[in-house]
Amino acid sequence: MGRLSTDTVGMTEGIGVAVLVGLTVLVTAIVGLNVLVIEDGDGGGPQANFSYDYVADNQVLIVTHERGDEFEGGNVEIQGPDNRVTWAAVAGGEPDATVGPGDVVQLSNGSAYQQQVRAQDTITIYHNASGNRTQLDQWNGTN
Repeated sequence: MGRLSTDTVGMTEGIGVAVLVGLTVLVTAIVGLNVLVIEDGDGGGPQANFSYDYVADNQVLIVTHERGDEFEGGNVEIQGPDNRVTWAAVAGGEPDATVGPGDVVQLSNGSAYQQQVRAQDTITIYHNASGNRTQLDQWNGTN
């Protein structure tokens, strides 16, 4: 049986390292090009973040559009365990009125939501336009 000389082993290890470094540089370049050069068409759909303030004494949930896309109020749906209502209806506005950062609605028995919000409820906010329903955010109660 023959043995590899130390020159051949060192050369083989060097080639392996060079191939790995080359692949790493190639993958990094591809990812970098995707981030820097290729334009992001429509942003992957509507996006928004909401904050939630729960008032346990009155079983009221105050929902604030914090940041993200603007929408028509009639296209933003708020769904609880037993019902669904549009942002426009809860806000008392027109369906085509714009909902954007800083806008606030109150979910309660006294609003168009027509129910108290329990601490264990899940409230989901959707954007629904042209039959495409996309979840924007969700409140999973105070538990």
